[in-house]
Amino acid sequence: MKFAVLSDTHYISEEMIHSDKRGEMLLKNKINKSVFESLAATDEFDTVLITGDLTHSGDEESHKEYIEMLRKVKNSGKNVYVLTATHDFQFSRSYAVKEGWNVKYKTHPWHNAWFDKDSFAYKDIVTDDFSHLPEEACKPPFKKVCTPKDLWEMYREFGRDQAFSVCETDYSYCVKLDEKIWCLMLNNNFRDIDPRENMSASYSPDCFKWIESIVNSAKEEGAFVFACTHHSLVPPVPAYKIGATDRNMRRAYVAHALADIGISLIFSGHTHFSDIGFAVSDKGKTLCNITTPAISYLPPMYRVAELEAEKKTINLTAIPVKNSDEFGIKEATLKEHFKNEFINEYCEKVSLLPAPLNKLIPALKVKHIYPLCRCAKLSKSEYDSIKDTKLFDIIMELVINMQCGDGNYTPDTPVYRFMMGFAAAADSIIASFPFIDIRKKLLGYTVSQVIEPMLFNNFIPDNNADFKFDILPEKRMPTPAFCSMAGDILMSVLSVFAIVLSPLSPIAASAVIPVLTIRKKIKNRVSPHLPERY
Repeated sequence: MKFAVLSDTHYISEEMIHSDKRGEMLLKNKINKSVFESLAATDEFDTVLITGDLTHSGDEESHKEYIEMLRKVKNSGKNVYVLTATHDFQFSRSYAVKEGWNVKYKTHPWHNAWFDKDSFAYKDIVTDDFSHLPEEACKPPFKKVCTPKDLWEMYREFGRDQAFSVCETDYSYCVKLDEKIWCLMLNNNFRDIDPRENMSASYSPDCFKWIESIVNSAKEEGAFVFACTHHSLVPPVPAYKIGATDRNMRRAYVAHALADIGISLIFSGHTHFSDIGFAVSDKGKTLCNITTPAISYLPPMYRVAELEAEKKTINLTAIPVKNSDEFGIKEATLKEHFKNEFINEYCEKVSLLPAPLNKLIPALKVKHIYPLCRCAKLSKSEYDSIKDTKLFDIIMELVINMQCGDGNYTPDTPVYRFMMGFAAAADSIIASFPFIDIRKKLLGYTVSQVIEPMLFNNFIPDNNADFKFDILPEKRMPTPAFCSMAGDILMSVLSVFAIVLSPLSPIAASAVIPVLTIRKKIKNRVSPHLPERY
């Protein structure tokens, strides 16, 4: 069974693009149209799955145009099944204002869900420059923003109408891709709840019962069931989990619950990352979470999957979105364009930091940090090859690797060993310095555990891969261990300072730092803050 998986298309109608982001959003508009034209033209597969964030802002105009693009793909003879997600609707407001409206306002009351556009005095909120306008001229041209129930009806021809079973409470459904392969389209996007009370809902109890009934029916009929949802159930790397919220990353218990029910394969999006991750429940059940990135962000791509349900194998191919002259970008590829945008965005953020950080961070090079990283044991030639590399450039490349998947710094490369030596030094200092404990901020991970998967994906390749999805993968290469004495050295230096500066006796002063450090290590051993298990 062969099918395409797209996610996070973020389409926006041209007339809804605001002037300050017109170039950026117009490019995404063109990319979407190009991708859907290619999907309609290909005969490589006959099924397309889209896992949410179809539009960028959830306005009705964008949804109507998006549906027309889907219809062209459907009319080419393909089955199209979609989920909607958090960018596709608005809880907090009812209307958007069309592009080109130049009247300015002191407040924007239409951002409130209870706004009544027909009985509001617009002249009262225009800025002084527009106070001469009559009341009717002050009223902006509104476009409706969709609600979850609107979307459930608007997109019914792309899944709901073809479904043999529907969970109305969670706007989810199940379709048969063929008699032996079924697909659950699961919506986990906080619908019909008060977002101020709970923004971390997954699936309702009714939905979990419905999923279990589908899996049981499939067993009776000898069919295989996999699922699609929007939010990933397994973090692509620890760094993403640390920087995310429960809204952005479902907790492991959801993955474990689905695995125990009998779901072993799920496709997701949301993170804009290319990733293949695994979760194992307390019962030893495995769930493989395949995350597909956005088509109009870094990296711009979608997936083609070939599933052999009986063998529990899947072959994944990453399909980069092709560049086109009509996109009007200077780079040769879209990936290079979005990569440059990403780097420029972070360079700008660094420049806004207070001095001297905004000068220091871009200037730091490997040679400035290497004295802390002696445990990397680089040869002179290896050190010389990277000593003038800027640390900021390495970090940017690691973050880009994190998004695009498949970092290429294998354990035998100088950059890998330098960064892991740096991480080992940081872990040693954190463990030995009695006045620092950032276990909770790192969610139980060590610095080494955060950095290593950003350097090199040691398991299944995240883009092009052929593998069994019902068992945990093994490492492709052995991982060297790095042990730093940086923390012990720091503790010794602090002890010397304590002897010199303290009014206490030298013996008592020299014992303060070691005693506090030992106390901290015992406390961490008795009450460790461990990362959430996936």
